[in-house]
Amino acid sequence: MPRLKEPEVFQELPLNQILNRDKTMQKTLRLCLMSAVCAVMTLSAPAAHADGRGSGSGSKPIVWSWWPSHWDKLDFNPHLEHPTHPHNSQWDRVEWSPEDWAAQRGGSRMKVIDGFYTADVLHKQYIDDEIPVLEVGPAFYMLGGHDKRRVMETVDQEFGITTSRLNGMFMVRDWRTGKDIGAYTAYGLQLQ
Repeated sequence: MPRLKEPEVFQELPLNQILNRDKTMQKTLRLCLMSAVCAVMTLSAPAAHADGRGSGSGSKPIVWSWWPSHWDKLDFNPHLEHPTHPHNSQWDRVEWSPEDWAAQRGGSRMKVIDGFYTADVLHKQYIDDEIPVLEVGPAFYMLGGHDKRRVMETVDQEFGITTSRLNGMFMVRDWRTGKDIGAYTAYGLQLQ
């Protein structure tokens, strides 16, 4: 009777074949994992919500997002002014007059102007070659655009510089450098 050959269960392989087989397996596993991640991200990221929420460059995939009612009533404006208004019409709808500040100081605009000098918003005023000059102090630069214009408007209304003659105006000058930084006319403040 012929003798049966025993099955070869363990075959001895050289070490370099074992290492090459493991590298191939690692590459295959990496490729499978990357494919799975791409598939999950692709399937979970819709183009946009049906009602318009979440569309745009910052939209989140539904899988990673909040529930739909989370986005309701979030149409607030976190800025004081709308950032897309053109610069020259930015303050068109703001209703203000120097009397608003004067009312807080007992009805006197001179008390308001004295407060500007005390706070170093204004430094001094004088006439240079028949042109009125108003020197501003360091605190002037800390004010926003609204308040810089309001300070100048208050000074102009108190002293009547722009209405005292044809094309009346005064120069706005820096206290430290002595250089002109702008002018105030009947059309408002123009800063350089």
